Amino acid sequence: MHGSLILEQSQRLSGAQIQLLNVLSYTNQELNAFLQSEYLENPLLETSADLKGETMQSLEKFYENGSEYRDSYAWEDGDDTGRRGDIRAKEQGALERMILEQLSYKQYSREEWNLFRYLVCCLDDNGYFPYKAEDIAGVSGYDLEMIEKCLGTLKELDPPGIFAEDLSECLILQLKRAGVEDPILYEIADKYMGEILKGHLSTITRKLHISTAAAREYMRILSMQNPRPLTGGSRETQYIVPDILVVREGGAWKAELNDRWMGDYHLNDYYLRMIGEARDGELKEYFAEKLKRARYVLDCVEQRRETILKIVYAILDYQSDYFLKNAPLKPMTQEDIAGILHLHATTVSRAVRGKYLQYQRTVLLKDLFCGSVSREEAATSEDIKDRIRTLVQKEDKGSPLSDAGLQKRLSEEGISVSRRTVAKYREQMGIPDSRTRGI
Repeated sequence: MHGSLILEQSQRLSGAQIQLLNVLSYTNQELNAFLQSEYLENPLLETSADLKGETMQSLEKFYENGSEYRDSYAWEDGDDTGRRGDIRAKEQGALERMILEQLSYKQYSREEWNLFRYLVCCLDDNGYFPYKAEDIAGVSGYDLEMIEKCLGTLKELDPPGIFAEDLSECLILQLKRAGVEDPILYEIADKYMGEILKGHLSTITRKLHISTAAAREYMRILSMQNPRPLTGGSRETQYIVPDILVVREGGAWKAELNDRWMGDYHLNDYYLRMIGEARDGELKEYFAEKLKRARYVLDCVEQRRETILKIVYAILDYQSDYFLKNAPLKPMTQEDIAGILHLHATTVSRAVRGKYLQYQRTVLLKDLFCGSVSREEAATSEDIKDRIRTLVQKEDKGSPLSDAGLQKRLSEEGISVSRRTVAKYREQMGIPDSRTRGI
């Protein structure tokens, strides 16, 4: 046997570096949720915002209608009590398109498509499906097994929680979609919504053997979910809150993060004094650990601010003609900006992820970059739209391309975009979905 010594150099990210990268990728809304969670767990963190009051107000609004979805369907039409529980007719249109265009046209039979449309019509105004599959089978004539299968398919679509039977299932569907694995959180959502509604927090802590602080944190997580998936209507009424605000003053750019609404986070002076005065060794160690964490979180937030603004200023300078003269976007990659700022391209990618910039109009930062395609061209959003338009014009009219099909064709040409982006561009160009084009 022979042994040899090989010297290798590798770079590994520490837990602190990973956390910093995660904070950098947060949108303002995600950062706010992160800071709220840290604030509720760490007594060394203080904020100017009344987060405890806001959380409780959110919970009150969250639960005030939580048990009323099914009740809203137990209605009577005059003296005709025999019509109690009938399925209300719902206007088809934007809602049906929003939901069903997420499905592949070829994957389902004509009968299944008709059932999908029928089930969409059974949704209430909040996106709940407050009926048993057996009841639907009795009044519709569809096979029970097919109804259960189609309902299972529809529950996997966006927005998360749609087609849930009640509030508990709605929350569970959203937690699963978010990748949450905590079994206690699922148990609370499934079995203890009534206790939360009544304010019986002690019952939950006693039965689940958890602390009051942990129970409050679970309540905060649940309050951040959307109990009414269709609130706000269809896609036409979505609102975008920009993460970065930009103005032009004296011939120069001025950018700032749109985060004042979060409140100011800082160290708690009272507990800082307690650290100096405490004589109990275990207590001092506890406070020292919390102080270390609080300082680290505040440092991460400040580094996030500095990195994002540095990247935004570089983008503004690079694409100044686009913003000031409404000129076409210049070919620009994340590697270009990273090279200018001596950063890694992945840092730029995380910093711009999901963030919107507002200057005269609101744009997604990621859309300002050009993705490389075959033949070493630069693909702007307009290039992608042109290719989508061409693919639709040349498609087989008897078997039109779904958004997923268009995404696959674009990928084969070297353009990497998501199905959601394809759907967004298609709608912006006024191109109907594949089901409508196939009629």
